[in-house]
Amino acid sequence: MHSILFKAKLLQIEKNNTGYLPTNMLPVEYLKLLVPAAGIYFREDEECEIFSQHLQVHPFSLWLHDIIAKEDIILHPYTPYHILALHYLFEDSLQSDTLTLEERECNLFNILPGLQRISMHGGKKVLSVHINIRPEMLTSLVSKYPDLQSLAKSTLTTTCAINEQPYHINAVCDLIIKKILTCRYTGSLAQQFIHRCCVDLFLNFANQDAAVQQPFLFTTILHMETYQKIFNYLLEHPHKMHSLPELAYTFNLPEEQLAHGFKQHFSISVEAFMYMLKMMLTYQLLLKSFWSLQMITEAAGFQNIGEMTSQVEAYYDCTIKSLRRD
Repeated sequence: MHSILFKAKLLQIEKNNTGYLPTNMLPVEYLKLLVPAAGIYFREDEECEIFSQHLQVHPFSLWLHDIIAKEDIILHPYTPYHILALHYLFEDSLQSDTLTLEERECNLFNILPGLQRISMHGGKKVLSVHINIRPEMLTSLVSKYPDLQSLAKSTLTTTCAINEQPYHINAVCDLIIKKILTCRYTGSLAQQFIHRCCVDLFLNFANQDAAVQQPFLFTTILHMETYQKIFNYLLEHPHKMHSLPELAYTFNLPEEQLAHGFKQHFSISVEAFMYMLKMMLTYQLLLKSFWSLQMITEAAGFQNIGEMTSQVEAYYDCTIKSLRRD
């Protein structure tokens, strides 16, 4: 019945060769969605519209698919080679032959070469964000990011989700994906920034996966609103590195409870989250040529220029010189 009522549409989630479209071939309503560093693909017919953006940030291959189904369709995601795909779904749900992909869920898929099958009903719109990496390349990242070890150990020989249950997209993932979608950098500046975003999304997922056997504590659930306030406060003050005792006093939570609950909610420690925000702020300021290194050091809360330089270069795997436009 599906073969009669549903129209088949190829969705390339990986390609051997890229041949991007010029932006002047894109309908004007999609221009506001453009990530300047990305290559684009677009197709439109009576049944659907598919707008895809692709960024190759070695060893990651990042794809953003905006899909509108005007009628019932069958999407056939295709990859020519074996990949691991960290996938985030927004705006609506999708149904494959073996599982339902719900809105605001993330999964890590082991995908073998070939076509898959996903049904999508008319009137639906989804944003599919996935970060692909070949399994052997993920293994090579473990030496620098040991927390990825558990993901690199997968030996699955079928196309399936590596995680047993889907994970909800937490606020940290939301933040990082928003940074990607709104990234205005181009060239190497975009490459370095988005590469780190991809690493942080994989690390967040690895932390979720490692904690899957640890049920939420009652106190963590009870103080959910407080943890969101802590998240928002840190987001609004990226230049400050607070100690746990300071945060515990400010938000009236025991230190150990605050640290454990924050990591359960956001799959990252308080310290690592503050550091991520500090690095994002510093990267942004370094691209402002009218800011001196001393001004940036003080604004981002570093002790001195040397400390700022060494930490940024290690975090983004770049040189300060490459970031300066003056």
